[in-house]
Amino acid sequence: MSVRRGSVAVVLAAMLLAGMAARTTVGSGGLSGTARASNCSWERHSKRVVKRVKRHGKVRKVVRRKHWWVCGPQTPSPVAAAPAPTPAPPSSPAPEPEPEANRISVKGSEYYFVLSRPSVKAGEVTVELNNQGEDPHNLNLRLEGSETEPLTLPETDSLQRSDATFDLPAGKYRLWCSLPEHEEKGMAATLAVG
Repeated sequence: MSVRRGSVAVVLAAMLLAGMAARTTVGSGGLSGTARASNCSWERHSKRVVKRVKRHGKVRKVVRRKHWWVCGPQTPSPVAAAPAPTPAPPSSPAPEPEPEANRISVKGSEYYFVLSRPSVKAGEVTVELNNQGEDPHNLNLRLEGSETEPLTLPETDSLQRSDATFDLPAGKYRLWCSLPEHEEKGMAATLAVG
């Protein structure tokens, strides 16, 4: 009986190691974590897990739900077929490219924040709070070393998003959740604006 358990343990350990190796090679995909996070939409998945356990000398069936989050790629909007372009007159100047959106997404859960990128350009910045946790969270921003009133995003319920646009001068900003004990438990981050 113990030889059988030992061989099962060896097989399970080998499968676990193979799964972790495949996850590292497939998951990296040549992109950094911030590049992948900015091009995804978070989806919640769950499945029913049934286990048979022995309690008080009797075998019982325990049913639970397992939940996890998956970052799925955002689907681009369909492009309508455009008619063939007509040549522009040579005297018209080339249009200037539109400036890139200065935006950052902050994913919040119990009890941490994950920034979609570590820095943004100074000026108007759109900050989005994506609450993936079970508890409500809010977001406060303040320039480090400043004693001014913090910029705030209101309390956001579980699985909801809120955003706001702020005019941020260059510097390092401290981000935190001001709900009771959330900051003490680790809900804080730093954002570089330059």
